[in-house]
Amino acid sequence: MNSHLWDGRYRILKVLNIREETTTYLVEDASLAASQYVVKQLRPPSNNPQTLKILRDLFTSKAINLEKLGQEHDQIQKLVAYFEENEKFYLVQEFIPGHPLTEEILVGKPLSEDQVISILSEILELLVFMHSRGVTHRDIKPGNIIRRESDNKLVLVDFAAVKEAINPIIVNSGYLPEEQIQGNTKYNSDIYALGIVAIAAIMGLKVDEIARLQSQRNRLTREIVWRNKNIKVSGNLVKIINKMVRFDYRKRYQYATEVLEDLKQLKNPTQDNKQQKQQKLWLIITGIAGCTLLGGAAWFLQLQKPLSNTQTIYQKGVSNYQTGKFQKAVEDLTQAIELDPQNALAYNRRGDAYYQLGDYEKAQADSSQAILLNPQDDNAYYDRGFSFYELGKYKEAIRDYTEAIKLNLKNPYTYYGRGLAYSKLKDNKRAIGDFSKAIALKPEYSEPYLQRGIIRRRLKLNKVAIQDFSTAIKINPNDAKAYYHRGLMQVANKDKNAAIKDYTNAININPKYIEAYLSRADVYSDIGNQIEATEDYNKVLQLNPQLTAGYIHRGLHRFSFGDYQGAVEDYTQAITLDAKDAAAYNNRGNAYLEMGNKKAASQDYSQAIAINSNYALAYYNRGITRAKLGNKKGAIADFQKAAKLFRQTGEKDSYKDAQKEIASLQSQSVYVNSTRLKSKERKDN
Repeated sequence: MNSHLWDGRYRILKVLNIREETTTYLVEDASLAASQYVVKQLRPPSNNPQTLKILRDLFTSKAINLEKLGQEHDQIQKLVAYFEENEKFYLVQEFIPGHPLTEEILVGKPLSEDQVISILSEILELLVFMHSRGVTHRDIKPGNIIRRESDNKLVLVDFAAVKEAINPIIVNSGYLPEEQIQGNTKYNSDIYALGIVAIAAIMGLKVDEIARLQSQRNRLTREIVWRNKNIKVSGNLVKIINKMVRFDYRKRYQYATEVLEDLKQLKNPTQDNKQQKQQKLWLIITGIAGCTLLGGAAWFLQLQKPLSNTQTIYQKGVSNYQTGKFQKAVEDLTQAIELDPQNALAYNRRGDAYYQLGDYEKAQADSSQAILLNPQDDNAYYDRGFSFYELGKYKEAIRDYTEAIKLNLKNPYTYYGRGLAYSKLKDNKRAIGDFSKAIALKPEYSEPYLQRGIIRRRLKLNKVAIQDFSTAIKINPNDAKAYYHRGLMQVANKDKNAAIKDYTNAININPKYIEAYLSRADVYSDIGNQIEATEDYNKVLQLNPQLTAGYIHRGLHRFSFGDYQGAVEDYTQAITLDAKDAAAYNNRGNAYLEMGNKKAASQDYSQAIAINSNYALAYYNRGITRAKLGNKKGAIADFQKAAKLFRQTGEKDSYKDAQKEIASLQSQSVYVNSTRLKSKERKDN
């Protein structure tokens, strides 16, 4: 036992936790019998006298707020004392006998829906109280929620505000939203963290699995994809939790009261809505008052101030957007803008709604107006960048992403967006650089690995491309695209069994993944698995009967197994769908020639050449047909044209074949081996 008494009274009993910036102890008060407390020792980043003075003022201010909070609510850990000693700061907090929520959230043992709703409701009531007094917790996670032994109630402990005042380093526990990690904490950042706690409880996730959950985001919406068929909770609860953990804090629940209201609807959907709305309005006004952090008179005035008509209409528009009613959202937000033309956020939100409706021109225009009203809003530049991207204006998108980066250097998603735009412009070096920067800022973000891998695959950097796809899969095992693209790399490396395994994984994750079926079918066909290949090609065309490539690939498969009539039928269907597909004509010509119909074959090759005058394969194949028909002069002309085109494209073997045919014809040998027909080679999808 340590003989030194902190502040002349607190004796260390044991060390509870050691971190880089804090150490937590269990102590006793030497002046009181049977008294135990938790003490946090906060180490400042510098012992510079001027820095210590600033930190001392911040520490005292934050500690006073936290002390008042604990005095006013029984389910918030009480701050007993605070002091400074030897250039370190100390918080003496209530010791609460009980167990943390981590002991209730067990691996593989999900909590029931009623249990999750009970936890959410109890903590949300505490958030309503805290937020109305201008305080955020900033570190809500199962370890900071204690089930009190004496009455079984939940108690919030270990508020982060005082710790962050001394050392502003934010450690991402996996429960923190993006805006908080970037130093822009909102009141609904606590709502997000509580939503992650709910997901962990429903799925039975241990602490080290939370970070991986964060990486399972939809590439376009950036929302967490967590629900699966094994999760036994209602769709309404899932909808509430999804709204709690929306990536964009503006699209999240704004107030804890809103979440409570929706949870109560789950229990009692017939509850009087009028009474609920009146109660919600009062609590929202109280919350707004707390957020202002103004003095007594100003706070009182704020409490009395009702929500304006503009605010009400704006909130209605936001609500419609969040429930997927994008057209109604546009109408409401337009009305809000008419009432307040300086409302930059309303323009931003309406732009988001237009984006969801696919009206990228209007989305871009609204983002532009938001930027005019608030040139320092990096999110507005970010939004406009995506609008430009969807409009195919990649240079403009890059300019906006670059401006957003100037305003916020630490947003990995902006670098990712700019990388996508550079990729579209085939600026592979800059695209790889941006994806690498996004990875450096957020190593658990899987999408940049996937996109960087795709570029590296195109550059034939096989080894590092596979590494990128494998890392993406490790971070997000449900990333079907990563499996698919790794499968393409396995084919390039001639490991066809591994390719089939990757394509199969992609299909298991996404049973409608047409490209994966098509690529797997091609591999099955190449290794001679006729039945499996046919099943996959049929599945492709079942999923999309209008897919020209599906008919062409199945035609190639049928041709390779001697079903020339079936191949003709497939190529004819492809031509019906796309009369400008030169490959379909060329390949149908091959099938006709194998069936002995030289005239039809020659007509198809000529049509392919009419569509694409640089189609080397069609010239080569027409040369074979003309030779068979005795048109020696025409055949030589076709082989010469083919040879020239093959040489230009670097196809050495095909160039040699054409030269041999020319030499054979010029030596009066008109015998041509029909097995040397050339079809369009399959390409990666």
